[in-house]
Amino acid sequence: QYGDIFPAAYRGGSTTALLGADYLRTEDGTIICDEKGYPQISPKKENLIGNREPVFMSGLSTIVKYKGWSLSALFEGRLGGSVANITSRGLWSSGMHSAIEHYRGRQVVWDGVVQAGTDANGNPIYEQNTKPITLDYTTIVNYFYNVSTNFIEDGSYIRLSYVTLGYDFAKLMKNQKLFKGLKFNFTCNNVFVLTKYTGTDPVCNASTGQGGTGSAGIDNSPIPSTRSYNISLSASF
Repeated sequence: QYGDIFPAAYRGGSTTALLGADYLRTEDGTIICDEKGYPQISPKKENLIGNREPVFMSGLSTIVKYKGWSLSALFEGRLGGSVANITSRGLWSSGMHSAIEHYRGRQVVWDGVVQAGTDANGNPIYEQNTKPITLDYTTIVNYFYNVSTNFIEDGSYIRLSYVTLGYDFAKLMKNQKLFKGLKFNFTCNNVFVLTKYTGTDPVCNASTGQGGTGSAGIDNSPIPSTRSYNISLSASF
């Protein structure tokens, strides 16, 4: 459990689901606001709000050689897979999220609809919400921080995992007897990540010792993935 977000499994369905609080929504997923313009929150706390299982994962490795030079690289990626951004939620609760500086104290119109009556069959009729509300501390806590779905994000990404540039000095060492081989390699790891995910890293695990459906896809203030550089010189005699 991470606040009110729960990893869960469904019989005959997802074994990597996420449950939590959500807004009241229309059948097409639009948020329903009250007459004052505030979004309404579902009383049900165990809504299905995400699935950490990706649609697919892939990798592509390549190596190019020219004379004594070699260049190798590994691309990897994932399509889909929800990530619970608990790190972001903690920043909002402590007042340290960068978005607070921009939004706190501003008047906004929540993107949603308001019920304007019912039709002849008793079905609700909705109109676009147009009433502004002020994003003060109480509003942010009650209508944003307390709703789990605000912290469920798409974990799709493309990553260049490493690039290695190497040179084999074999052709330059034919006239000497000390070395049989001499190779130089320069490697950059975790070169870049292309993703819309706003947290630490779309590939995360809150606790590898967690049981049940586990904690993969839970971004709970982990140490960020770092970029590293390695230089190696190997010789054979």
